Amino acid sequence: MATFTMHLNQLEETLLKIEAFLGDADEKTKFKVMFICEELLTNLVRHADFEDRTPSISLKIESDKGSGFVMEYRDNSKAFNLQNHKDPNIDAKIEERELGGLGIYLVKKYAPNLEYKQEDGLNVLRLSL
Repeated sequence: MATFTMHLNQLEETLLKIEAFLGDADEKTKFKVMFICEELLTNLVRHADFEDRTPSISLKIESDKGSGFVMEYRDNSKAFNLQNHKDPNIDAKIEERELGGLGIYLVKKYAPNLEYKQEDGLNVLRLSL
């Protein structure tokens, strides 16, 4: 198990640490974990509303004793449940699609076991693949 605490200006450094932690994981699983981490952490950096609070972001990753991983994200931004985020119409022609949302859609596809809750003023997102 590893826990990563991130400041908003440490995205690249944090992603490199996560990749090193994944080490010998099979390539498909490693790709999915890295995609999910990059998508969720990038969205926090770019879009999260921390209001007047100092941003607090942490991520815990552990092996589920099989070939997958369990991840738990915690942050103190304004509540956001990605399960309620409308999926993009992937069947529409590209020029007819609204911008955004594809990354969250893929996170939900890669990690269908997803739970969100608010706990002690924090967003808590737990997912596994």
